[in-house]
Amino acid sequence: MNRALLFVIVLSLFFVGCSDHVSLSGRVTYSDDGSPLESGTVVFETKNYFARGEIGKDGKYVMATMRPNDGLPPGQYQVYVNGAYRYEVPEGGGLANEILLITHKYTSPETSGMVIDVDRSTKKFDFQVDRMPGTKKDPETKPE
Repeated sequence: MNRALLFVIVLSLFFVGCSDHVSLSGRVTYSDDGSPLESGTVVFETKNYFARGEIGKDGKYVMATMRPNDGLPPGQYQVYVNGAYRYEVPEGGGLANEILLITHKYTSPETSGMVIDVDRSTKKFDFQVDRMPGTKKDPETKPE
């Protein structure tokens, strides 16, 4: 078999494998009032694989593996949120304070309690998180 043909076969198998990904999106909101979590990353993880989606100001995310919005392969995933912080600069300047917006429970796959089976029919995964005690909603943010 010549090298060009072998290259085409390998390349074809690569693209067929990539097409097995499922496009999945969702929205993350607070459990107390339904307002959106406005920052962070949703992470779907298995022992051998992970995918992530950046959370926008509206709480929406789209899962990605290698490229933006390319989805993830079918399988069972533990779900958690990474980097859900607000940064506030103290009066008079100085370094910004990092304020965690959600309870620690949702920041680890071992403690979040969220598991999802992703298959071809899975298109959306909305979920709620608990607000960190002592943080409050920005008065300009309104739930949809």
